[in-house]
Amino acid sequence: MADRAGVSIVAGPEWDLVAAQLREADPAMPGNLRDALRKAADPIAEDTRRAALALPARGRKHSGLRGRVAAGVRVQPSTAQDIGIRFTTSMADPQEAELPRGLDNGIRGWRHPVFGNSDNWVHQRGGSWFRSTIADDRAQVQDALSGVLDEAAAAIAAAGASP
Repeated sequence: MADRAGVSIVAGPEWDLVAAQLREADPAMPGNLRDALRKAADPIAEDTRRAALALPARGRKHSGLRGRVAAGVRVQPSTAQDIGIRFTTSMADPQEAELPRGLDNGIRGWRHPVFGNSDNWVHQRGGSWFRSTIADDRAQVQDALSGVLDEAAAAIAAAGASP
């Protein structure tokens, strides 16, 4: 199993209370909320993939690392215990498991062998393709959550108003 790096956006305890009340009012509500979370998160995941692909590369020889990192980005919306969205990135090759984190390590960077050659090590600086991209898009998630709660409130009000 590949190691993962991740960022979670977890709503506060008030959201857990709301989720419990929504489940009572309509069992389909948590599914609707999860769908809305995914709809809000998918463009953010795509932004992180684009940011990974846009990381600068030096030299003429490339291994496709940026493409493999971008391909590993996943979204996991949750309405079970803690309402939130988990963004993860993983690599298929366990030996590359730390590379997404290193690439997101900014100026501090990380040390690694050149193309797997353990006799030739370099210090490489990364960028901020993962955490900063997700943080920049945080308002989108907040808007989506607010929209879903507004829809849920309207549905509950309509259900309470019907005879």
